Amino acid sequence: MKILKVDYKGNTFEVIPDSFDDLWHIEKLIEKGDLVSGSSERKIKGKHEGDKAVKEKIFVELEVEKAEFHEATNQLRIQGIVVFAKPAELVELKSHHTLEAEAGEKICVTKKALKKYHIDRLERAKKASGRENLLLVVMDDEEAEIAFLKDSGLDKKAKILGKKSGKRFENTEKGNPYFEELLKKIIELEPKKMVIAGPGFEKQNFEKFLKEKNSKLKPEFESTNSVGITGLNELIKSGKIDKLIEGFHAAEETKAVEKILAGLSNGLSAIGFEEVRKAIDSNAVHELVVHEKMLSEKREETEQILDKAEQLKGKIIFVSGKNETGEKILGFGGIAAVLRYKLEWK
Repeated sequence: MKILKVDYKGNTFEVIPDSFDDLWHIEKLIEKGDLVSGSSERKIKGKHEGDKAVKEKIFVELEVEKAEFHEATNQLRIQGIVVFAKPAELVELKSHHTLEAEAGEKICVTKKALKKYHIDRLERAKKASGRENLLLVVMDDEEAEIAFLKDSGLDKKAKILGKKSGKRFENTEKGNPYFEELLKKIIELEPKKMVIAGPGFEKQNFEKFLKEKNSKLKPEFESTNSVGITGLNELIKSGKIDKLIEGFHAAEETKAVEKILAGLSNGLSAIGFEEVRKAIDSNAVHELVVHEKMLSEKREETEQILDKAEQLKGKIIFVSGKNETGEKILGFGGIAAVLRYKLEWK
């Protein structure tokens, strides 16, 4: 993410997203009524009957009605009403238009109120830009789960079954088909960094297999008690890969929720809007954890808490709904906090 301009007086920021992850961050910052401008294309009908419509490059500013990040196409689609266009003759004002934001294209957003936590999110995306792709593999002799770790959560890529799962693969004189398929998939994904983990000795057997193959892959090896999505989450929570995942928000989310769970037993957590509001009013909030759904489902109530947390310089962490962490926060009512000290809830 390149941050070109932040204007608190004008409630405006200009950025150039570098990746699909950046577009995902921007989508979370855009709400109905914002003004968003950028380059776009529009089909223009020919002057004569029978002429084919042609695509023309235009610049538009929209009053936002809806913004959606489409994972299938990795596009940020911003729908709204045109309030400014250039060339003006190509686009009718107050007409509907969809701006398809792409990596590498400048986008400008003007909000009704630009908050510190909005810019914190941009800064987080900026720090993450250009980082190396980290691939996580958790495996035993029955299966291997493969996923990239991204700011938006775990991006699962494949699940490969081993020799014991339905007897799909059996070791033969020609080698180990399970390991062969796993290596083929890893090479196909082209990770810059990789961690292989799991229970038992199968990961060590795979390490020997890589050496026998003279593979150029240089993974880190760690242990987990589980495989599958549970094993992936366990690996993130363990802290064993902190140096490799420094700057990844998904790891920060997981650790914050672990603190909240721990605090439930010693009185240093608040869960749900009622408890969090009381904790905010008592200046007791150290870390505020908010599920992003609350910004659409309970925006006014959530904004009030966010504003106060910002004034009191509490740390704000947003979690997405794409992982186990997000589900836990929704189970707490969509909002929770790590406290500086215990409160009486009566």
